[in-house]
Amino acid sequence: MVGDKATLPFELTYSEKPGVDSKGMKRLAVIVKPQNVQEITSSIKEMGLEATIYDVKGTGKDKERIASGRGSGTAELAYTTRKVVATVVKSSDTKEVVERMKKALSGEKAAVMISPVDDLVML
Repeated sequence: MVGDKATLPFELTYSEKPGVDSKGMKRLAVIVKPQNVQEITSSIKEMGLEATIYDVKGTGKDKERIASGRGSGTAELAYTTRKVVATVVKSSDTKEVVERMKKALSGEKAAVMISPVDDLVML
């Protein structure tokens, strides 16, 4: 593992030490239902970007239909399962990437968290 040339899952320039070359980037993290992950990742790949996908659990109002041998019922879930699809883009591309994500979801709701990336340093 020591000699591996690992890269992070996005196409950006890295520096050997912190500097000003990496300034002006944003991390986009969109929270979606598991069935919408394919649409989001496809829209990101179309732009030549890559993404990291995280499983997350949160509280919500979702209910699940449960069936057993004797009957069925509805149970309120203790948590909801969602996915976070994260990528890093240049600040100037943020609006375009968000618009493509929105278009890919075709009316489904999602939340996009946009945070600044001060620097990327290769370790």
